[in-house]
Amino acid sequence: MHISGLTFHCFQDSNMGLVKQCISSLYKKNIQRLTKTFLTLSLNDMANRVQLSGPKEAEKYVLHMIEDGDIFATINQKDGMVRFHDCPETYNDNDTLQLLHAEMKNCIQLDEKLRSMEREISVNPQYVRKSTGLQEDDLTSTVMGGKLPPYVP
Repeated sequence: MHISGLTFHCFQDSNMGLVKQCISSLYKKNIQRLTKTFLTLSLNDMANRVQLSGPKEAEKYVLHMIEDGDIFATINQKDGMVRFHDCPETYNDNDTLQLLHAEMKNCIQLDEKLRSMEREISVNPQYVRKSTGLQEDDLTSTVMGGKLPPYVP
């Protein structure tokens, strides 16, 4: 199904806003992919590669992505060229170190919680029965050394 056909179908289902968000995300993702391939690219070429209507729309997307911090780039208005840059963050300041420390602490706490939950589950008799495939009768015969106690009426 082509995008226009999908758009019509979703318009009938009152999902047009969702379709617009998906299409916009697709354009942005395609522009992000271009940053991994090119150092410099014209707005016209970008519009063609991303299947936008033209250089003006490409410029609009690039500007929004730069503002949002999704990409790092500069646009030369004279020749319509976009130059992509690496992330300028050097990760060598105190704020970054504190953020990293806090994230590591959260990971350690999460690991401890998961280990605790795993220990609780692994000794749960119901879990042990289900995980080994034993039924109640099987468990009794296994515990008694394979012998069932004599029947006492």
